[in-house]
Amino acid sequence: MGDFINSLSIVIVLYNTELDDSESFQSVIQMHKGIGELDLFVYDNSREPQQIKRYPNLHITYLHDPKNSGVSKAYNIGAENAQLQLKEWVLLLDQDTTLPQDIFDHYEKTIRDYPDIKLVVPILRLGNGKIFSPCSYKFKRGFYLDTIAPGLHSLNQLSPVNSGIFVHLTSFFEAGGYNEKVKLDFSDFQFIERFRKVYPVFYVMDVECQQDFSDDEVSYSGQLNRFGYYCEGARNSDKKGIWDWVQYNTVVVLRAMRLSVKYKKWGFINTYLNKFLIAPSISA
Repeated sequence: MGDFINSLSIVIVLYNTELDDSESFQSVIQMHKGIGELDLFVYDNSREPQQIKRYPNLHITYLHDPKNSGVSKAYNIGAENAQLQLKEWVLLLDQDTTLPQDIFDHYEKTIRDYPDIKLVVPILRLGNGKIFSPCSYKFKRGFYLDTIAPGLHSLNQLSPVNSGIFVHLTSFFEAGGYNEKVKLDFSDFQFIERFRKVYPVFYVMDVECQQDFSDDEVSYSGQLNRFGYYCEGARNSDKKGIWDWVQYNTVVVLRAMRLSVKYKKWGFINTYLNKFLIAPSISA
């Protein structure tokens, strides 16, 4: 286990949450007991910086980004930091994932048993029991799976979400890393679209994590703000041609219509027009 722990770095991305209040960080605290020093990179997209405490056997690097550049940039910088630390693997986490204490054992066994596999993930479940990740990815949107068998799967059929991705660093950079134009929504799908061109197969472990899904926000203002990120993500995603644009446009329009009906307000249509249809794409 010692060599394995020394080979990895963990990246946690925060947004307006104290590190100590992060479910992911609390899981890391529990996981690392008795296994040696862990390397942890914390990228904080919050408005204000925070003071990071010292923890036994945790080497924490903290970076505050008041511009809120998004998760894609955070994961890229976290991977670059891991590379500087001469690590071989990186574990990507958001702030809201609860992981079992023995998950490192599963990651280690998987990469030992399948040395050619460069991307490994757990099963993420929501509080309602639905499988959040991996999901079926079609027409530029994810669909919940009823069930999934642990083992090897094709990235051309399934896509994991960001949190819990355990990826080989050299392979991460070989694929091109994350698309930093996409700050939140679609960031994971964009990464997988890049990664599968180089390594089309990934491994799903027989281990489950609990995911607190941020889209559970119920207020109109909260959903409107969230939908704005969704539009920007779709707008700035890489597109191979008109068919890709049509698919992104369709998923954004459908979400705008669903939310408009739910809240009986036109703000979602205006956001679609201003942040997807009319707004210019961010240059690379």
